Amino acid sequence: MKKQILLLCLALISLCGYAQQITVKGVVTSATDQQPLIGTTVQVKGTGTGTITGIDGDYTLPNVDKNAVLVFSSIGFESQEIAVGGRTTINVVLKEAAELLDEVVVIGYGAVKKSDLTSSIATVKGDEITETVTGNAMDALQGKVNGVQVTSGGGPGATPKVLIRGVTTVNGTNPLYVVDGMPVGDNINFLNSNDIASMEVLKDASAAAIYGTRASNGVILITTKKGKTGKARINWNSSVGFQTVAKPNIAGAAEYKEVFNTRYTNDGLSSIWNDTGATTNPGGTDWWDTVVNKTALVQNHSLSVAGGSEQFVYNFSVGYYRNNSQFDVGYWDKINIRLNTEYTFNKYVKLGVDIAPRVESWDDTPNQFSAAMAMDPTTPVFRPQDQWEDNEYNNYQRSYNNQEWNPAGSIARSNAHSRELGAILNTYLQVNPIEKLTLRTQFGANAHYRRSDSFVPKFNMDPLEKQDLNEITRRNQEWFDWNWTNTATYMDAFAEKHNLNVMAGFTAERFAWYNTQARRDNVPNNLDQMQEVNAGQQGTDEANGETTYNTLVSFLGRVMYNYDNRYYISASLRADGSSRFPKGSKYALFPSVSASWRVISEAFMQDQDIFSDLKLRGGWGRVGNQNINNNATLTLLSETQYYYGNTLANGYFVSTVGNNQLKWETVEDWNVGVDMSFLDSRLGVTFEYFQKKSIDMLYQKQNILSLGYDNWNSQIWMNIGSMQARGWEVGLTWRDEIGKDFSYDLGLNLSAVRNKAIKFSGDGPINVGGFNSDQIIRNEDGGFISRFYGYVADGLFQNREEVYAHTDEHGTLIQPNAKPGDIRFKDRDHNGVLDANDKDYIGNPYPDLMMGLNIGMRYKNIDFAANFYGTFGNDIYNVTKGRYSGSGGQNVWAGTLEKAWHGGGTGNDIPRLSSNDLNLNYNRVSSFYVEDGSYLRCKLLQIGYTLPKQWVGGADLRLSFSAQNPFTITGYSGMDPERPMVDGTTDSSGSAINTGIDNVAYPNPRTFLFGIDFKF
Repeated sequence: MKKQILLLCLALISLCGYAQQITVKGVVTSATDQQPLIGTTVQVKGTGTGTITGIDGDYTLPNVDKNAVLVFSSIGFESQEIAVGGRTTINVVLKEAAELLDEVVVIGYGAVKKSDLTSSIATVKGDEITETVTGNAMDALQGKVNGVQVTSGGGPGATPKVLIRGVTTVNGTNPLYVVDGMPVGDNINFLNSNDIASMEVLKDASAAAIYGTRASNGVILITTKKGKTGKARINWNSSVGFQTVAKPNIAGAAEYKEVFNTRYTNDGLSSIWNDTGATTNPGGTDWWDTVVNKTALVQNHSLSVAGGSEQFVYNFSVGYYRNNSQFDVGYWDKINIRLNTEYTFNKYVKLGVDIAPRVESWDDTPNQFSAAMAMDPTTPVFRPQDQWEDNEYNNYQRSYNNQEWNPAGSIARSNAHSRELGAILNTYLQVNPIEKLTLRTQFGANAHYRRSDSFVPKFNMDPLEKQDLNEITRRNQEWFDWNWTNTATYMDAFAEKHNLNVMAGFTAERFAWYNTQARRDNVPNNLDQMQEVNAGQQGTDEANGETTYNTLVSFLGRVMYNYDNRYYISASLRADGSSRFPKGSKYALFPSVSASWRVISEAFMQDQDIFSDLKLRGGWGRVGNQNINNNATLTLLSETQYYYGNTLANGYFVSTVGNNQLKWETVEDWNVGVDMSFLDSRLGVTFEYFQKKSIDMLYQKQNILSLGYDNWNSQIWMNIGSMQARGWEVGLTWRDEIGKDFSYDLGLNLSAVRNKAIKFSGDGPINVGGFNSDQIIRNEDGGFISRFYGYVADGLFQNREEVYAHTDEHGTLIQPNAKPGDIRFKDRDHNGVLDANDKDYIGNPYPDLMMGLNIGMRYKNIDFAANFYGTFGNDIYNVTKGRYSGSGGQNVWAGTLEKAWHGGGTGNDIPRLSSNDLNLNYNRVSSFYVEDGSYLRCKLLQIGYTLPKQWVGGADLRLSFSAQNPFTITGYSGMDPERPMVDGTTDSSGSAINTGIDNVAYPNPRTFLFGIDFKF
């Protein structure tokens, strides 16, 4: 009996002890931005029991004594000790110990603390992006991320060119954009910048390899704003202003006439000057002021509402952006709607649904800057009224003294517009079946439809400036892409110092494009009501259409481990299979590995007072490129007609030769870096060195076959190239406060990269960039890409003696057609003949150094921001320098008469004026056109004032004024030193191996804006 009583007592004691044990759960967030803190250690004080927070900052800790004390700690944040007191839910907000040291950074298919990064990833917050009002968020990234070269396009809707750590392929240069986990391609014009919470730029392959096939140019992860628990928070911001383009200094009518005549008299010829304009239009026409508006409207408006409960959170936004061109026609506007929602059913299941419809519309912007500069200034805009006709387009005046088309007439006839409707649906289901394991399935669809209409009216101003039949064209395009991603993530902390994160997944993607186009000529008249395809003349029909698609299936995995927050290692592997490649080559593996050593956490670093943080890291990885035609492996037939005797017969011919031996292009990348901070983390320093090299680069090589048909495709895709980019980056940041009212921050980033072609086609140099039946740019094996290649100018002949002295060793004149005032060209091979063998590399459009400088200051309710960006050591082939020649009767730069050589000793740069240019001063590719394109541009100056809360009923109201691109420091004589890096030629190709040529593309304008930001 006594034994039974004893056993009963022990059981009761055990039950009482068990009753003291409870399960505690909660969420840990940051006090700065209320974002969840991933990887926070939650430990029962005085024991080895603990866990770490998951992807959403959540944790669950079983078997906790109800009187225990929990310790919450995260690197870069102040630790907190909280008594349990019998509570089962404890939510914790941690304050930062060193600001920005350890915010959560989004990585591919996950997130980590910044201090845990082993790869090269840069983060830009949404507030930094919205400082700049732009239709494409990438414009705002310029100068803010080290190693990223962003070149803005200028005109409405222009897509900026983005290079991450140089160029290693000729098949597209823009990075892959991923919005909320969904890949959306290489353009984010459709996105509302105000919806962006943050951007992460994955710069090296160890970070980007998890995206495999499309990561050869880097990856940019975009996270949009989500809802937060609490009452509804309304935010309205609006910016309205104008843009302006600097007016070039072009000659007026009087100087133009004198230059025109001097060109002939210098050659001993009679001038063919037409004096009609000088007599009927004595004041001349300022063509720039006639066709280029002084200002263009820019406006950006956004309204958002965010809030929610413990179970359901939401963020709803509406945005409108419009940008007019500098001409009377041309604009781009878009309306964005976004609803991001998340519903938590219980501690196990969570559902998210995001939907983002949009409407874009634009009128094509006619690029008439060049015509406005070249047009004869003695010519009036219109013919005399007594010569006017019913067709209004015939009433514009044909140029009297050159072949330039009347730019005012060209703008009036411009009639091409498009409208695009689109929507993105992104939904996910997340399940936590057991502690530390997260299962997630996500499905996204991106659909958009575009209709484009163009009408070319009939007109006849002159036999050389006319359109015999009007033309009408309608084109319909549809895109439908979907992406399905499934991942399983396991996170655990064990044995006190070991932290593990394992992820495995599967993705499937499909991309489809549908295109139809119809065209007819000879619509009865130019009236708007008649601008329909069915109104055109039957028998002039042209109709075509096509459907193309490709699919991608992938398996992926990643393991991240760290010991004691000191030693970190991460490895990933992705297997991609693409329908674009032939059987046997469809799949490729893309591995990566990276590691870091957090030196500051070592025991021997605890007594030093120099470093606040010190980390060494390095990584290696491979990424891929599948940017080829969907049918590149197929040999295609086209229909044709031919005469069999006297009979016209139908038949087929091979129009495109496919290559069924194609395989993946891969880029191998390695990176080493060091992250340091000093002076209580006020000063931060980062240094990185990297190399990227492409292997089996896909390239369209000239086909050795020739079948002689008009539409024969003479190129074939092959794996025959290799390119390399090597460079370094240095980043400096300083953050401090002076007193309680003033704080400031400075950021300086410097980077350099050299782009080299190891091998191209194997068929000799690739010459591109057409110029007077020649090419400006030469790319060859073993050399730097996109370099200018031409004759070397060696000053001007000042007299006849110098002309006659320019001979070979036998006394033969090297330039027999030259006269005093002409350019002397070097005979580099000393054979007495000036020919292609005398060409040399004369310039490189890629910079030796890129720099970004960002300044922020705050004093009480006043804030100020200034951003600068510059490139140094890059050259520009300035075709506009040819406007000193007056060739073909085009107008010239003001002051040409004085700047052009007009006698011995009067100049050594601008050649004499000539009507026939027998020496080819202006008509051959030479170093005469090459200028230093270095510049430092102020990208943003902004000042803001936040009204005291008591003035606006407790709300936040900020007023601001900003100037974008207000000034540029440069020695370049053209209109815009930045713009040539986007367009290599006038066809806006923007190729990585065909760039740096200034053909007067749409320059980047100055923008002045007033803004209001209201939160309540």
